[in-house]
Amino acid sequence: MTVGVPSHWLSVSDNDDFLGSSFRSRGFQNTQAKHATVCHLINHKHSHEFSKAILYLHGYTDYFFQSELAEDIIKNDYAFYALDLQGYGRSIRPFSTPNECDSLDQYFDDLNIALTTIKEDGINEVVILAHSTGGLIASRFLQSLQQSLHNSAQSETLPAVTGLILNSPFICLPFTPHKLKKMTRLVSTLVHLFPFYKKVSYKDKVYAKTLHKKFGGEWQYRLDFKPSNGFGLSFAWLKQVIKSQNTLVQQKLHIPTLLCCSEKSTYTAQNTHEVAQGDGALDVESMQQTARSIYTHLEIQTIPQGFHDLYLSKATARQHYLSAIKHWLTEQKPPSN
Repeated sequence: MTVGVPSHWLSVSDNDDFLGSSFRSRGFQNTQAKHATVCHLINHKHSHEFSKAILYLHGYTDYFFQSELAEDIIKNDYAFYALDLQGYGRSIRPFSTPNECDSLDQYFDDLNIALTTIKEDGINEVVILAHSTGGLIASRFLQSLQQSLHNSAQSETLPAVTGLILNSPFICLPFTPHKLKKMTRLVSTLVHLFPFYKKVSYKDKVYAKTLHKKFGGEWQYRLDFKPSNGFGLSFAWLKQVIKSQNTLVQQKLHIPTLLCCSEKSTYTAQNTHEVAQGDGALDVESMQQTARSIYTHLEIQTIPQGFHDLYLSKATARQHYLSAIKHWLTEQKPPSN
């Protein structure tokens, strides 16, 4: 893996973000891509006051909009940055399919750009905070970085990545090895026969109804960036997720890791009240079991009534989640002399 900003990526914008004057958004464009391919790095402007930072990475059909999270992180004496990956949120472009990728490894470019820029901003240490599919991408990136730095000197272009916080990471599917092998073959066959097929839903997802103010939830986010019925689900994308998950479990990751997840899964529930009692997207038991096989310095915190995105949970669960992060970050600090 190349460490640092790839030469075919150029800085193309630097503006106040639409979240408000407290946020800065910087855009970067891949000059070798067939279509306009960009990623965006957003940061809270008070970030220059700190030498350490949190870098937030969103999940699937998602983008960074949780401005309150940035404020909460800054209270812990960490600068706050967030990525909108290629094809997500601020990085969606006309004539390109949202959330589409040839490989999840292509997002390593985005993370290299973010970390290099953070280093240039004067930040020396970074903890990555990643949600759902972002947790899978971040973990694979750190495995590759771990291998790259093992085979060469420590990169001077990147800050030290000293920790990983996982918010309900999509690191596995809830199947036995036998069923997963059969599913992998099925998905590969479907991609071969129907390479451009996408499963489109015209109904609002039950989980989305627990979140957005349109349905009585707490959060007001852009439905063009995070539609309540989701973007079309591509079998090609699912194939790449399975491939990345299979690669992830083949290598240990030696970095202090905090895994936060709900106490139970509710993704089979049929109404908003039941979905809101837990993780409405993933299986938390499989998640924890898989995590124990990968991360060698792992702490797990379960959050009662935590949503799939724990920060979007109701106030009590959200505060439990934030307290777990604050306590863990404090534990990671070296003792003072």
